[in-house]
Amino acid sequence: MILSDFSEWLNDLLAPQAFRDYCTDGLCVEASDSVTRVVTGVSFRDRLIDAAIAKKADCIVVHHPNGFWQGEDRVLVGKFGERMRRLMQNGISLYGFHLPLDGHREIGNNALIAQALGLVNLEGFMVEGERPVGWVGEFPEPLSREDFVARAGRAFEHGILHKLLFGSENVRKVAICSGSGASGIAEAISLGCDAFITGEIKESVPITVEESRFNLLAAGHHRTEIFGVRALAHKIESELGIPADFVDIDNPV
Repeated sequence: MILSDFSEWLNDLLAPQAFRDYCTDGLCVEASDSVTRVVTGVSFRDRLIDAAIAKKADCIVVHHPNGFWQGEDRVLVGKFGERMRRLMQNGISLYGFHLPLDGHREIGNNALIAQALGLVNLEGFMVEGERPVGWVGEFPEPLSREDFVARAGRAFEHGILHKLLFGSENVRKVAICSGSGASGIAEAISLGCDAFITGEIKESVPITVEESRFNLLAAGHHRTEIFGVRALAHKIESELGIPADFVDIDNPV
């Protein structure tokens, strides 16, 4: 497939222009004119490039592109320069989609977590730009807090890292925002949620949920964001006929 056509397909699917983001969404490195095999992953890193080379892929799509992490170099020297040389030398183009792969209603991280939990009546929250990033849903019937924790644990391959249970002993309405999504706690509480599921938390979060008498589960930044890139690989292969592999290089944080 011609690279420009692949870019158009991705942009039509994920609508990056609809989100207010702080990193590049879309084509980051153009190293080839075509796409014949794709590798997807959560974060751009050396081992993902290794996997793409081993699989003879000419395209990588990630959730966290280079320059995403605070303080990461954007100048083509050092480690960044080394990575760019490897991409160009091996003809591997790079795409990054951050908030668009959190908020997509079909293949987004948060919609797929909601699906894994069995939530219904989904509504968006945490709007960034024109579209929501997170989702709020309900269980058909309330769960005890213990059953909620058990069900959430089954939704994530590695279970739950942090269980902060200070709120209602019955859980029905749940807010979800993957990654470092705990900034949405106040909004979730205002929407009448009984619990919040996210990935990575800061030191202030346990204090906030305790004093707000709220329930929060954290399953890890990376581990809550495998859903979107995994689903995207499947969609690329099924709809475009381009071989696509999701490569999970786990990060426990």
